[in-house]
Amino acid sequence: MYSILRRCSGIRKTFGLTPVYPTANNSQSPSNGQITPLHTHSCGKEREQGYYTKSNNNNHERESQSCCSSSSRVCKNHTTTTTTTLEYELSNFAKLTTRITTQSAAEVATSPHTVTDTDRYRDTDTDQGNLPTATDLELPKGLPLSSRHHWNQLQSSLHALHHQQQQQQQQLRSYSSTSHTNLEDKMSNPASKVNEYANRDRLGLWGTGDNEVVGSISGFARLYDKRYSKGLAFTHEERQQLGIHGLLPYVVKEPSEQVAHCRALLERLEQDLDKYMYLISLSERNERLFYNVLSSDIAYMMPLVYTPTVGLACQRYSLIHQNAKGMFISIKDKGHIYDVLKNWPETDVRAIVVTDGERILGLGDLGANGMGIPVGKLSLYTALAGIKPSQCLPITLDVGTNTESLLEDPLYIGLRERRATGDLYDEFIDEFMHACVRRFGQNCLIQFEDFANANAFRLLSKYRDTFCTFNDDIQGTASVAVAGLLASLKIKKTQLKDNTLLFLGAGEAALGIANLCLMAMKAEGLTEEEAKARIWMVDSRGVITRDRPKGGLTEHKLHFAQLHEPIDTLAEAVRKVRPNVLIGAAAQGGAFNQEILELMADINETPIIFALSNPTSKAECTAEEAYTYTKGRCIFASGSPFAPVTYNNKKFYPGQGNNSYIFPGVALGVLCAGMLNIPEQVFLVAAERLAELVSKDDLSKGSLYPPLSSIVNCSVAIAEKIVEYAYKNGLATVRPEPVNKLAFIKAQMFDLDYPRSVPATYKM
Repeated sequence: MYSILRRCSGIRKTFGLTPVYPTANNSQSPSNGQITPLHTHSCGKEREQGYYTKSNNNNHERESQSCCSSSSRVCKNHTTTTTTTLEYELSNFAKLTTRITTQSAAEVATSPHTVTDTDRYRDTDTDQGNLPTATDLELPKGLPLSSRHHWNQLQSSLHALHHQQQQQQQQLRSYSSTSHTNLEDKMSNPASKVNEYANRDRLGLWGTGDNEVVGSISGFARLYDKRYSKGLAFTHEERQQLGIHGLLPYVVKEPSEQVAHCRALLERLEQDLDKYMYLISLSERNERLFYNVLSSDIAYMMPLVYTPTVGLACQRYSLIHQNAKGMFISIKDKGHIYDVLKNWPETDVRAIVVTDGERILGLGDLGANGMGIPVGKLSLYTALAGIKPSQCLPITLDVGTNTESLLEDPLYIGLRERRATGDLYDEFIDEFMHACVRRFGQNCLIQFEDFANANAFRLLSKYRDTFCTFNDDIQGTASVAVAGLLASLKIKKTQLKDNTLLFLGAGEAALGIANLCLMAMKAEGLTEEEAKARIWMVDSRGVITRDRPKGGLTEHKLHFAQLHEPIDTLAEAVRKVRPNVLIGAAAQGGAFNQEILELMADINETPIIFALSNPTSKAECTAEEAYTYTKGRCIFASGSPFAPVTYNNKKFYPGQGNNSYIFPGVALGVLCAGMLNIPEQVFLVAAERLAELVSKDDLSKGSLYPPLSSIVNCSVAIAEKIVEYAYKNGLATVRPEPVNKLAFIKAQMFDLDYPRSVPATYKM
């Protein structure tokens, strides 16, 4: 074959012929100008073989436009895709056979008694169609270019190649037909209308810009659109150039003056809910000013836009609803969720927080009123981690509510139906997940928030490996709690494996913390069984033990069931288990009463008490109760903020184990690395990094977490650690790997300073 190719090259040089090789232009379509060697099929046979095909994906059509002439040696209308240099050489060389041959072949053709090798091929391969030979050609005189043997060898090779291509095309047509049939079957099922076959609106990674097209934004848009508005910070020059001069008072304010003005207005409001409403209204008028106000005093502002105020806001969301925030997708939209998502005005969405409103904080089923949670979470995404607000999308999946008071409330903004359950609910969630990926890309982060326990664990297990998703109630709460535990052990100078943990509650938060503690203990050298023996859980029916007479053991609870006699109460569990750490995550206000706290103090020199339930009214105990009943010896942390407590002339600053220390940094790291899924190890990495950030000064004050004033730095530090983890473990898709990861992360963050409102000019 090598000798044949060399002869091909020589013949092209002799005749000045140029071969056709695959290029970006001619390789896009199967019909790329390559002529099938020595194709002599008739029109009827072409139809029979099915040379007319249609591709649904590329809309390419191929059809033979005319029949092959019976006298033609090459069917000019039949084309095929060739993939190797060898096939291109042979294909181009086949064209030469219609123009040139050897003088010796011409002479031999005149002899009626000569039987050539080609005759033998013709006799033995008649089932493959007639093969043209050197003797069939009209030969030019005086061109002794090759021997008959070489010609026959070439023709045999071309014949075999053509036969192989025919078989491949037949297999391709068969596969295409089968695939198309399977696709139609799948698409006919409503549950799979949005699947891997659907066209996607975004593939790959995003850029780092803001997608702003300067010339498309009018002066009015810059004045009234929250994304561009500066309020009174527009300079006189900007006002004139934008055509908005006269629409604002004369004064031009500095951003710091605007922040001070907003703070003064907030101070005039007495109720936290009124302050919440003012801040939400500000976010709809001037986005950057809103985040500057939050950043001016995070410790003061965060409880106003998130817990505990957001809980009250959700309870009254229908009453206070004024401006549309985020998207409401109802069960009535099933089958059309992708079309609904296309109505969102931003196409560059990188982070979604979604809830179905069934378990809002510790308040129960609030239905569509749960929108306050995604809105609040994403406000913290930007304020604490610098994720651009235009890239954040809060979503409420309205599948109804089982709360009678809401169904009867004339102001209720949600669907007035009982909750959808079963297959209907699962198909709805599945369609939503695939629609998000189809619209916004595989890298779009989807954070589940405040789903009921049964759905939360199930959905996390179903989607965690194939989507970029996590559940903050399970994993975020676990991470911040483990961070507090690791920090507390600095005071006790022990490891986590040296302690026994007792949980009040066996829901999302408690089980999430227990699982992460299990992982941390195993990292410290324990086996899984040894670690489980140190983790005890109490639910509404007592301590979770195997074969408990009272039952109520779900799959997730059984994971931590102990081989022990039944224990019915928390107080009895404290006496018999003798824990070093008591963690409350059951939303049972006051459950850590005086008896429980005094027992913990009797058992431990330095008991660790975590009352993590939100809002404040659901906390298992207050900071004052914890310090008082343990005589100032406990290490305390809570989920809601508590004021400093003075006991025996010592002032304690209780740390707030708020998920806000974790989820913004996790989201920032995941997005900067371009991770496609989020392993559980990520949350242990985040917990360990947060514990490292707790200083000796913090611990001496009784706080297990860094001050909230430094929470932005905490988010960036956690993000840096996660990006390092992602690249080390092959989970990052952003290339090339940044050398200075901290600088890279900071470069992606939202700039709180007002940008220029008019383009910069330069000399030409």
